[in-house]
Amino acid sequence: MIITYDIEVLKKDWIMVFKEGEDYRVIHNNREELKSYVDRLIETKSILVGFNNYYYDDIVLAGILLGKDPYEISKKLISGTRVNYKLNLITLDVIQELPLGVGLKSSQANLGMSIVETPIDFNLDRACTKKELDLLIGYCKNDVKDTEMLFKMRRDYFQAKFEIVNEFNLPVPYVKKTRAILSSKVLKCEKVKIPNDRLHIDYDPNINWDIIPKEVKEFFELCEYDYRCGGDYKEIESRKLKLNVCGVPHVYAFGGIHGAIEKYNASGSFLHIDVSSYYPSLIIVDGFMSRASADPKLFTELRNIRYKYKAMKDPRQLIYKILINATFGAMKSEFNNLFDPKQANNICINGQIILTQLVLELAPYTQLIQSNTDGIVVKYKEADYEKVVAIVEDFGKRFNLTFDVDKIIKIAQRDVNNYAMMFENGKIEAKGRFAKFKGGNFMQNSLSIIDRALVNYYIFDKPVHQTVIETYKDNDLAPFQIVCKMGSTYNGMYYEYGDEGDTKYIETQKVNRVFATNDKKYWGIYKRKGDSYQKIANTSEHNIIHNEDISTFDKSKLDLNYYIALCEKNLY
Repeated sequence: MIITYDIEVLKKDWIMVFKEGEDYRVIHNNREELKSYVDRLIETKSILVGFNNYYYDDIVLAGILLGKDPYEISKKLISGTRVNYKLNLITLDVIQELPLGVGLKSSQANLGMSIVETPIDFNLDRACTKKELDLLIGYCKNDVKDTEMLFKMRRDYFQAKFEIVNEFNLPVPYVKKTRAILSSKVLKCEKVKIPNDRLHIDYDPNINWDIIPKEVKEFFELCEYDYRCGGDYKEIESRKLKLNVCGVPHVYAFGGIHGAIEKYNASGSFLHIDVSSYYPSLIIVDGFMSRASADPKLFTELRNIRYKYKAMKDPRQLIYKILINATFGAMKSEFNNLFDPKQANNICINGQIILTQLVLELAPYTQLIQSNTDGIVVKYKEADYEKVVAIVEDFGKRFNLTFDVDKIIKIAQRDVNNYAMMFENGKIEAKGRFAKFKGGNFMQNSLSIIDRALVNYYIFDKPVHQTVIETYKDNDLAPFQIVCKMGSTYNGMYYEYGDEGDTKYIETQKVNRVFATNDKKYWGIYKRKGDSYQKIANTSEHNIIHNEDISTFDKSKLDLNYYIALCEKNLY
C-alpha cells in the first residue's frame, strides 16, 4: 500500500499525518502509537511517500522511534548537521531528481493551489492550544494531500524505477536510488581508481580534420596540453571557444556546442536534423563506456534490447531508455560507480566536432540556423532536399549514427536557448522563454502569459494585447501569476502597503503568489538581505498577494496593461 505522510515539529509538540486512500491518520506526541503504526506498515510491506522526506521526515520519524527528541533532530537537520537515523521500511521522496529550487510550496503555487502557511510559530516555547493544534493538523493534512497529488503526477518516474528493479532482479530497497545509481548497478560498475587522465582526449577516426576549423582543434589540444602540464582541470573545463561557423556565432565548451542566429524569425523550408540517441551511440561506436564497468558490452546489449522493444511497441523499452540516458551524466559524478570523466569528456568533445563536420558538409546546400548539442536546424531549397538527405544518410553510415530528419515551416529564435519552431505536422517545439506557451507545470509556472504571447505573436501572427485579453476573458488566471520565492540567502520577504507617501513594509511568507494589480494601495514585493530590500524581478509597481486557491482571485483587480507591456518588452 502507498501511504503519503508529512511531519510538523515544534518545541513541545510533534504531529504526523498519514493518508491511506481517503482516510487520514493523525498521531500527536505519542511514540507508542507511532511505533505500533509503523510496525503495521512494515508487516504489510507498505511504502511511505513524502516530500523531501529523505532529508527530513524519514530521519525525524526514525529518531522518534528510537526515543530521541524530534525538535533537536529538526534543528540539526535545518542547520545542515548530518543525522543518521534510518527507517526499516521503504520510502519514496517526491522531490527526488527534481531540479534545484523545486519545493512543495512553490509546486503548490505553480499549480494554483492554496499556499497559505500556518500562523503557528515553529519556535513556540509552550504546548499548542487546541485551536493551534487544529490549525497545525489542517496545514499538515493539506501538504499531505498535495504531496499525494504530486506523487501521482510523477508516477511514471517511480513506476519506471520499480520496473528496473524487477527487470534486473535488484534488491527491492534499490527503488530509493536515483536512475544514475540504478544504471551503475545494472551495468555492473564497481568503484575503481580512475587514472588522472580526464583530459587525455581520444578522437573518432572518421573525423575529417581537413575541414574542421583549426581553432576548434587547437582549443581542445591546448586544453589537453595544459592539463598534461599540471593545469587545474576545473579551470580548463570552464574554458569556452567563441567561433563563427557558417556565418553563425558558436560556443564550444565542455558542456556541448551551442550556436544560433540571434533574433531570427522566418517561414520557409527548414530541416531539424537530430542525432538519435547521440551520446549513447558515441559510447558504443567509439568505445567510450566507463572503464568502471566490468563488462562494457552490457551497455550495447541494453541499447539493442531497447531498440527491439521499441520496434515491438513494448512499454519495457522505457526501462532501457532511462538506464541508457542516465549513463553519460553519471560518468562525471564522482559519487557514482560509473564515474569516468575522461570518457565523459571524450563523448562531449567528439560530439561537438562530429556535429561541426556535419554542418560543414551540408554547407553548400543549406543555411545553418541553429546547432545545439545533438542536432542542427538548417534552411534549404526544396530542389536540394534529396541531396541534403543523401548527405545526412552517408554521414550517418560513416559515423555509424542514426538521424531523425523533420521538416519545419516556421521559426522564431531569440537565441540558442529561447525559440519556438512549428513543424510541418503543426507540432510546436519551444524552449526557454517560449516553453510554457500551453501553460506551466508544478516545477515552473510563473508569467506563462509571456510565453503564450510570444508564440502567438511570432508563430500565429497574433498581436500581444489580443493574447492577454483572450486569456483574461477565458478566466485563465494561472498565466498571470508570478511565483515569488525568497531564497535561502535572504532574511525575509516583504510587501509594501498603504497610501502613496504613507506606506509600510509588512513581512510575508517565503513563497507567494503575486498578481500585477490596479489597486493602488498595494505596492512592491521585496526580498530583504540585511538592510537592503530588493524588488522581485518582473513584478509591477503595484502587486497584490493572493496565496489562497487561484480560482478565488478577483480578476478585475488585474492590471492588464502591465501584462501587455511586459509581453511587448520581451519581443525582439
